[in-house]
Amino acid sequence: MPDSITHPRLSRRLFVSLAGAGAASLALPRTSRAADTEALAAKHSRVGISDAAFQNAHSRAQALVAQMTLEEKISQTSNKPQAVPRLGVPAYAYYSGEAMCGLLLPGATGLPTPLAMGWSWNPDLVRKGFAAVAAEARGYHSKYNHGLSYYSPPTLNIHRDPRWGRCGEVYGEDPCHLASFAVAVVRGFQGDDPQYLKAIPCAKHFICNNTDDDRQTVSASVDPRSFWEYYTRAYRAAAVEGDVFAFMGAYNAINGTPCCADHFLLTELLRNRWGFRGYVTSDCGAIANICRTHHYVPTLSEAAGVAVKAGCDFNCGDTLPKYLKQAVALGYVSEEEVTRAVVRTMTTRFLLGLFDPPETVPYNKISFNVVNSTKHQQLALALSRQSLVLLKNKSQFLPLDKSNYRKVAIIGPMAHYHAGDYANNSPGQRISILDGLAAEFGVQVQRRHTWAADAVKMSQGLQSQASSEGGTDVGWIKPNSWMEFAPQNLAGVTEFKFRLSSYFGGHIAVHLDHLASQPVAAAKVAATHGNQNWITVTAPVDKPLQGTHRIFLRCTGFNIEWFEVSPHPKSAATETSLVYEPGCSVMGPKDALLFKRAVAAASEADVVIMACGAGEQTDREAHDRNDTGLPGAQHELIEACYRANPKTVLVLNTNNTLAVNWEQDNLPAIVSAIFAGQAQGTAVADVLFGQFNPCGKTSCTWYKSVDQLPPFHDYDITKGRTYMYFKGEPLYPFGHGLSYTQFKFSKLSIAGSSLAAGQAIRLSATITNIGKRSGAEVVQFYVALPPSPVARPARQLVGFARVELKPRQSKRVTFSLPYNEQALWYWHEAQQKFALQPGLLKIMLGSSSADIHLSGEILLRAAPADLGGPESLTSIGCRATLAL
Repeated sequence: MPDSITHPRLSRRLFVSLAGAGAASLALPRTSRAADTEALAAKHSRVGISDAAFQNAHSRAQALVAQMTLEEKISQTSNKPQAVPRLGVPAYAYYSGEAMCGLLLPGATGLPTPLAMGWSWNPDLVRKGFAAVAAEARGYHSKYNHGLSYYSPPTLNIHRDPRWGRCGEVYGEDPCHLASFAVAVVRGFQGDDPQYLKAIPCAKHFICNNTDDDRQTVSASVDPRSFWEYYTRAYRAAAVEGDVFAFMGAYNAINGTPCCADHFLLTELLRNRWGFRGYVTSDCGAIANICRTHHYVPTLSEAAGVAVKAGCDFNCGDTLPKYLKQAVALGYVSEEEVTRAVVRTMTTRFLLGLFDPPETVPYNKISFNVVNSTKHQQLALALSRQSLVLLKNKSQFLPLDKSNYRKVAIIGPMAHYHAGDYANNSPGQRISILDGLAAEFGVQVQRRHTWAADAVKMSQGLQSQASSEGGTDVGWIKPNSWMEFAPQNLAGVTEFKFRLSSYFGGHIAVHLDHLASQPVAAAKVAATHGNQNWITVTAPVDKPLQGTHRIFLRCTGFNIEWFEVSPHPKSAATETSLVYEPGCSVMGPKDALLFKRAVAAASEADVVIMACGAGEQTDREAHDRNDTGLPGAQHELIEACYRANPKTVLVLNTNNTLAVNWEQDNLPAIVSAIFAGQAQGTAVADVLFGQFNPCGKTSCTWYKSVDQLPPFHDYDITKGRTYMYFKGEPLYPFGHGLSYTQFKFSKLSIAGSSLAAGQAIRLSATITNIGKRSGAEVVQFYVALPPSPVARPARQLVGFARVELKPRQSKRVTFSLPYNEQALWYWHEAQQKFALQPGLLKIMLGSSSADIHLSGEILLRAAPADLGGPESLTSIGCRATLAL
């Protein structure tokens, strides 16, 4: 809760005594009661589901649930509710899967991670991307009767600190930017039909779930200003402007109250103030944690009762189905409150059309043919391209002219690595950086290493998983499991080497062309007494091999990272040759032999493309990092290769920002490719060789060191967090991103000299492409606020516009800044509402938060006394229009 006073933990007696008064009495006052009871449903125009359609679905749900017994109602309170055959209610899955970067289902289109999409600064394209994802959800539903309710997107726990393990799941660090993407994702996913939802996304993790190592037990201490000004804005945008139909309560507590037991958050704020119409789910196991890890109540039945009473409608887990009946019997929650929860979830099933004749639901016309269709592949590629950021380009080192190079060295452990947490990585569909570069030149890559996770096909049950040495391995291999790899030149090969681990020991065999063939090499594997204790095993070949063959590995009892052949076969003579050397693993120590090979390849090449970074080994759910530098021996590898060949470009294939200080000071060019989806390799090749002009911008600050950051658990945004309050020198500022062309900002005009209540001020500027290539610039609109009694940002984003321009073309961009733009206001703790400080407001347009081209001033006039309730302010920034 956003006050400085911690809620008391509820004893059984206190819980029972407060039950009759209602959980609202637990919440300390945050705003006036008039704001609490404001009818937002009537105040905000709906996008998507109409009020009439909602009321119809809600009434039908009420009528259906009214026929259920208490036991039947309780059976509907898990993420996988049971069927109620006598009422014609089938079983369902409210946790139909994850869709953060596309559906986490085989064959589905893989989009970039959310942080990468945030770097596109193109919410409209992201909206189209998630409209495609929702269409594929309908495709799976039509063929397999797969559910339509997903647990992501959007993740709206803002990028406040790069040490958080799930930074890659959010769109950026700025509340205006994040709110714009929240609305885009929700509208794309839910569709625009006024009667039916296309699919249901889930705004999570509500709220302040910004540490992961201790998320099950921690209570975030959040001051009121940070809560209202920073952490809630994107959630409010999802609820009000997006009209999202699902929220997820977080694991953590906030100021002493577990989020899934917080009546203020789940009812007062979410429903009464924001007009939320959907259901609230807990995170998986979070209701049990109210008792087990937060010790907020002593029993699981009390945890079930306090959660439902607070406004949590069902849980991912089994606490409600197991303990809710007892909670009702003991008076911790009423049957009416259980009924209310089930009606909310059932309403969404009616809105999905699951109880209507199939032919009446327009989305039922979507077939499985849309899954990874050509159109969706093109969308994925467009998002991948626009997410790439050119961080440095000294003396126009990029784009590379491939006609100038006869030998290209691709070096680094992330060249083959294709990932993204909660992303679909179906073999044969993903395009790694290595694959993209090979396709760009139309040649095969000369490589010793073949990574197991790059298998074209795997036997059922095998899956990629994070390796302790970085990248991915194929794990949980059972007897006679197999992997198939694309044809490779094996001329002269006399042995195979494997990097693997085996808890109890096992064996591996190599077959060529088909599994039924006699193995050409085999080896026994000794027990390593751990599934991540890696060893290298050699399997000799009886006589040197000849020709090109498909390779099948049949194995048992271990995980496998990679295999290689030796001696390395020589490729047929081509105009350009590509040589790949990993050089090191992502996380492991320096390997002298791999280093030697990589440096030799760099010294012999005309140009070196380094692919380094970090993946789920450092940034993932349930794990935070302590350092923001390149892990393992990668920095040493980059420096060694640069010393061998200064014509070295670095591609960062990563899930978060990295402190690449030496690389910025020394390398001629750096491109950031935050896990950019299934088309990542194509997009990287297009940018490196000039088929696409980079236009991405960072949506978070790149710090030089963790020493520049405040304590990890400090949620006070004013203490040096983000570009708004950070006073040091960043490695790369918020909004930074270069292009292969140049843009000029000119002719700023401001229509008026002051801004008062009920008004909006228009400002315009001309953007011109003065270079020789077509490109896109993101025009960023910042304000600097008048001096006020509290700390305010040095500058704050209030809007942005992506402008595409041909050489010598100009466009006029116009912003309309309303008086009730939230960034102009601050939370007044004494008055418990937003306040506005009158005075001179500085207006700035630039290419980043640190690169301002045009500025002016207007007078910001004092606010009337009746303004300042959170519901009276806008969430998603000012609007922009473009004209030639």
